[in-house]
Amino acid sequence: MRQPATIPEGARARAELLLIQASAALRAVQLAVGLPVLLSGGLDDFRVQWLIVASHLSAVLWSAALFTATLRSRRVALPWVLADLILAAMWLVTVPQLCVTSCVSGWQLWVVPSAMGSIILATIFVQAGVAAVGAATVVGAYVLGIQEHLARTAAAPNTLGTVGVNVFFMLGFGVLGWLCARLLRESARRLDAATAEAIEARAREATATARYDERIRQFDALHHTVLSTLSKIARGGLDHRAEDVRELCARDADFLRGMISGQGDGGPGDFLASLAGVVRDKQALGLRVHSQFHALPTELPPPVAAGLLSAVREALNNVALHAEADEAWLTAVGEDGGVRIVVVDRGVGFDPALTPPGRGLVRELRHRVIEIGGTVSVSSGPGDGAVVEVSWSP
Repeated sequence: MRQPATIPEGARARAELLLIQASAALRAVQLAVGLPVLLSGGLDDFRVQWLIVASHLSAVLWSAALFTATLRSRRVALPWVLADLILAAMWLVTVPQLCVTSCVSGWQLWVVPSAMGSIILATIFVQAGVAAVGAATVVGAYVLGIQEHLARTAAAPNTLGTVGVNVFFMLGFGVLGWLCARLLRESARRLDAATAEAIEARAREATATARYDERIRQFDALHHTVLSTLSKIARGGLDHRAEDVRELCARDADFLRGMISGQGDGGPGDFLASLAGVVRDKQALGLRVHSQFHALPTELPPPVAAGLLSAVREALNNVALHAEADEAWLTAVGEDGGVRIVVVDRGVGFDPALTPPGRGLVRELRHRVIEIGGTVSVSSGPGDGAVVEVSWSP
């Protein structure tokens, strides 16, 4: 039976709601057919006029209750459909009995269009077998209700043709409603399946991107620590027997062991101590760093701390490797819960406009800082040194 306890989210839910809304709109149009009977003198064709008005009003109230409930719950339950079919059959039997003249082909028989809507509702929302029995019951009620008029006017032109057309429309539109609902549901099912596949593909892509970013992060961390130390020693720029160099190598070894064990560099809790550690490491590699720290927050969110420390390492590495300078000035200040860091050198400088896209200090810093929601600016010129400013605020 096609009436789920709850409508699932997605295209199928929208399709079910659309079918309910379309059925409600169709029923409103079908009931409007009875208005000419009430407003244009059509009541003179009936023996008990107040009963015709009451029956039409009861059909309107019933339809309003039916579709208010179904739109609110966003489902059409079997009891509602069965009650709708029973009421349609009842009106088809009783209303023609009140006709003074024939109601076989006249527009006075307002119950036929709404009965057609009851059949369509059944073919759309309940099991095919139940809908077929309900449709047969409604058609039988129609024939039963006009039987007396049909016997009197059987010889009249087009009488049997009109009855046949009405029966054909009742059954034909029911089948058409079933077919349209089936096609709509199938399209919605395919759309939901395609959406689920797209979500899975995005999830796989996000996982792959996260893994790639993690590899890049680990490479950068190694580049700024272990590899930087080893390269300096290999070039003869450091005396590996010096105590500070030995301490630096020990810290790099601890860092490497942490990365292998999965602990990584998640962002130290004490940001000030970690920043001082970065300065100490660069000084051990031969770069003189004049540092000033003021009102720095003791703790920052781990990703923010890791991003800021990585940006400082990159800026100081750039001084040591490319600026042809042996000293730098580092200022770090806490501002409104955030941090502003400035790194200055008096090296050869560079022209940012001539830096190839996707490469160089600017790209590396922006990659690190923008990830944590910060801002970065790099000012430099040939022979003018460089000023790197990194800011983050909560």
